[in-house]
Amino acid sequence: MSFWRLIARSAWFHWRTNTAVLLAVAVATGVLTGALAVGDSVRFTLRKTLEARLGKVEFAVTPHGRYFRTDLAGDLKSSLGGEVAPVLQVPGMIGNHDGSRRINRVQVLGVDDRFYAMGPGKNPFVGAVGVGVVLSQAVADRLAAAAGDEVLLRIEKTTTMPRDVPLVSDDDRTIGFRLKVHAVADELAFARFDLAANQAAPLNVFVPLDWLAERIEQPGRANMLLVAGLASDVLPEELNAAVRRIWRPTDAGVELIRRETQNALELRSRRVFIEDSLSEEAMKADAGAVGILTYFVNEIRLGENATPYSMVAAVGAGNWIPAGMRDDEIVVNQWLAEDLGAQVGDSVDLTYFVMGPRRKLNEERGRFKIVRIVPLEGAARDSTLMPDFPGLADVDNCRDWKPGVPVDLDKIRPKDERYWDDYRGTPKAFITLEAGRARWRNPYGSLTAIRYPWREGLDRQVAQYLTSHLDPAAAGLFFQAVRESGLQASRGGTDFGQLFLGLSMFLIGSAIILIGLLFVFGVESRSPQIGMLLAVGWPARRVKRLLLAEGGLVATCGAILGVVAGLFYAWLMLYGLATFWSGAIGGAAIRFHATKSTLLLGGVGGLGVALLAIWITLRKHVTLPARQLMAGVVEGYAASRSRGRGGIWLSVVSFIGAAILLTLVRGGQGQAMAGAFFGAGALLLLGTLGLGHGLLCLAAGGGGWSLVSLQGLGIRNAARRRGRSLSIIGLLACGVFMVVAVGANRRDPLRQPQSRQSGTGGFALYGESSLGILYDLNTEAGRKELGLTDPELADLKAVPLRVHEGDDASCLNLNRAQRPRLLGVSPDDFIQRGAFKFAAFSEEAAPHDVGWSLLDGESRDGVIPAIGDYPTVVWGLGKKLGDEIEYQDEQGKPFHVRIVAMLDSSILQGSLLISERQFVRKFPSVDGYQVLLVDATSDKMEAISQKLSLGLTDLGLVLTPTWERLAAFGAVENTYLSIFTALGGLGLILGSVGLGLVVLRNMLERRGELAMLRAIGFERASILRLVFYEHWGLMLGGVVCGVVAAVVAVIPALRSPARQAPYGFLATTLAAIVLSGALWVWLAGKLALQGRLLDALRHE
Repeated sequence: MSFWRLIARSAWFHWRTNTAVLLAVAVATGVLTGALAVGDSVRFTLRKTLEARLGKVEFAVTPHGRYFRTDLAGDLKSSLGGEVAPVLQVPGMIGNHDGSRRINRVQVLGVDDRFYAMGPGKNPFVGAVGVGVVLSQAVADRLAAAAGDEVLLRIEKTTTMPRDVPLVSDDDRTIGFRLKVHAVADELAFARFDLAANQAAPLNVFVPLDWLAERIEQPGRANMLLVAGLASDVLPEELNAAVRRIWRPTDAGVELIRRETQNALELRSRRVFIEDSLSEEAMKADAGAVGILTYFVNEIRLGENATPYSMVAAVGAGNWIPAGMRDDEIVVNQWLAEDLGAQVGDSVDLTYFVMGPRRKLNEERGRFKIVRIVPLEGAARDSTLMPDFPGLADVDNCRDWKPGVPVDLDKIRPKDERYWDDYRGTPKAFITLEAGRARWRNPYGSLTAIRYPWREGLDRQVAQYLTSHLDPAAAGLFFQAVRESGLQASRGGTDFGQLFLGLSMFLIGSAIILIGLLFVFGVESRSPQIGMLLAVGWPARRVKRLLLAEGGLVATCGAILGVVAGLFYAWLMLYGLATFWSGAIGGAAIRFHATKSTLLLGGVGGLGVALLAIWITLRKHVTLPARQLMAGVVEGYAASRSRGRGGIWLSVVSFIGAAILLTLVRGGQGQAMAGAFFGAGALLLLGTLGLGHGLLCLAAGGGGWSLVSLQGLGIRNAARRRGRSLSIIGLLACGVFMVVAVGANRRDPLRQPQSRQSGTGGFALYGESSLGILYDLNTEAGRKELGLTDPELADLKAVPLRVHEGDDASCLNLNRAQRPRLLGVSPDDFIQRGAFKFAAFSEEAAPHDVGWSLLDGESRDGVIPAIGDYPTVVWGLGKKLGDEIEYQDEQGKPFHVRIVAMLDSSILQGSLLISERQFVRKFPSVDGYQVLLVDATSDKMEAISQKLSLGLTDLGLVLTPTWERLAAFGAVENTYLSIFTALGGLGLILGSVGLGLVVLRNMLERRGELAMLRAIGFERASILRLVFYEHWGLMLGGVVCGVVAAVVAVIPALRSPARQAPYGFLATTLAAIVLSGALWVWLAGKLALQGRLLDALRHE
């Protein structure tokens, strides 16, 4: 008979044992393959989501608050080739026809055919009659809207200037339209378009580009540029170089105007204030350039006489002021001098508003000495010196002024009205440019115009100089590699394959132990056959190869079956993630996908661990004497005379290591302390297992246990097969340790939510708005400006935060955030409240700079300090304290933020926080505050939420209870813990099966021994108790070892107010384990004692 035929026949002859081994291998392989397939599915889903949201788009320009020519897209296409599409994006809100359903923070996109050419190719506007909207499926579902329905769309009435610019009105910020739904778009119609890396479907509303541009008074302009179809090796720098070659000053919002009356060329900005980087270069364009800063002053006073509401121009030189005029001197026109009764040498006071944070108007005063009075003619009679201030330049009657600052119409006299009618915004006074800049400079610029003495061709010269010397990135015209960033985000996200491998590791470990136990049982039952082979001259090595080959054949079949089962396991896990475990992925839909490499790796991996387990069990078995094996005695090697010194030493070293670890972390806090305690618990677990091994060795040698008592006899019997006994203890101890340690770390967001040190920071409501809130809700004046006059809101206290949009770095996003959202906050708002608990600080933090005060610092290299909570930094970004992230400011200049501290898990998850001062420096065009943290007592929370939401409806404010937001984040962590617990429970079930098999095997092997006990007078009940003491004691030992180690590991969690151990669940689980073990022991004992027990003596 050939070697391989012998293997096949032997495998078939012992089919029962081999079937059990095959099933155990299938379980291990199936779990391994399934975990890897879950990872494949998540990666596949993220890749498909990337394709759905970007289509063919590779690069994008997104200048915040700025608009460029739509023709720039055509010019760029001619230069680069490929496809270039202009898009107009504005924030908005949408409701159904009767207003019963409303969605805030929708993305309204003005698009045309060029946009859809970059998508899958389906243009939903084809065949549209009249103006209509196309809704993404996500929006349509939430509105319950369909094609043909009417919707109410409200969008921001944009302005070329940020709302925080002085003298910009905030009236009529939104405009509404009633439109018909032309179509509901799916992924094939580019409905998921979104530049942010997020698997959640965006809330998109599509309208025709030209129509939207007209409605927001930006005809022929766009604020987003998309590029596709270029060579794969093109870099953003090449696109930026192309923009520099073809851009025009008007793309930066700059206009060159010929002033024929003044014989000058004037440079103006659509943003009123010319940015400093632009004005510095523009002043160099011609030697005769003159800078101008014209401002609206509240009053010009001389003694008891006062002239209200006038323009004053600060000029650098020219015909308006005499050469050498000092900064505390002023030139006034004849009209103002007569109105005030002023003469040269008199001093006048100028009163004016400057804008502070949260549009707080601070009235300031400056005193100037009159050095000249000029007639209202020539250069002094120039109404074009007034910038195009909204609410001033576009009204005919001065009583219709809405300049964005308080105007007392009662102070306006008939002569003031006549001056406006005759001279419009002609300045009544002139000061030096340095004096004006010192008073009226703001983050948006320090000039309102630049004038050049006119000569032929000067306009072309200045335009060419600007396009060649200015970087269009300063106007926000710079490209970002959005596809590459998206690919990095999808590849760098949480590896669900590794995650589920970790979550399933105990289950896999249990299956491996079960493989080893089942195979060794099969080998032990064939000891006479093995002994016969050795006795007839087979070398021990060949016998071992025979058994290993047989086991390998069984394991191979099991691995093949396991690969198939793994696909079902993966589908089951994905079903769980879509239903009762959906909190782990933020409700995203994961598509099933498994690669060939995963199936191969899973099968080979499962086969490998099975062969390893089989090899370990065979190491010593064939080394026994043939005579002993033929007699069926296989206990010799297991009953080694070792006294367990190795186990004792292991326990001593582990206990000492745990003590040292706990001593070192004494007084520590945060994640380091939690990790130290978990490590100490793991060492204690290892030490108790070593101690158990030593005690079993001691019991095998007598150990003082009496053989005349059932307890002593049971303990001695347990020590006879120390390998089996230690397997039972170890398996149960590890399982109990993981179940208790994991279960105790559950978070309870409802526990002490009012505490300032909790994840809510003590705030009651978290709000986000579609449009920025410009005024301070903490002041009566601010609330009045917003129309919040309800007495319920009289004592409202809130912390506003500015928002620079970026990737969602919360645990709800499966992608790895590349540049997370930035929130700008005044650190004092949190310091005064003592809000939020810090988990860790960077080593660079000075002792006096702890907590929120860290945001006020700035390193020598210009790096901005930032704070994020632990899940955001560690899991969302994959960063640690001291790491830096690169951003680009509004002008395309790179800057870095450094993580200097981490909060415990909080409602701020998903974002990084920097100081508001730094935020405004980098992103001055961001209007107002879009995140709001509201203080409220529990009895007033609902009323404040309703009235505040209603009062700020037009801004799209949505308020959420902070505990609810924190619970959504906590649900992710708790869901992972639930998955781990469920899979650990499956592992414990396998462990219980292993326990039952060990008990049954022990009893069947010792049936003759039990018959002898029966023959010498032991009652069946006494023998059953003996079996119970022997095996249930092992199980209790495993449970006690696991519980003791787990309690030490979870001490920080038990102390944390944010966590609440589910004591009832844990107690129920442990009770179920104990009862399950008792049941298996009882069943094994009953089976072993069934039938005519004394007949077993005939075979001895």
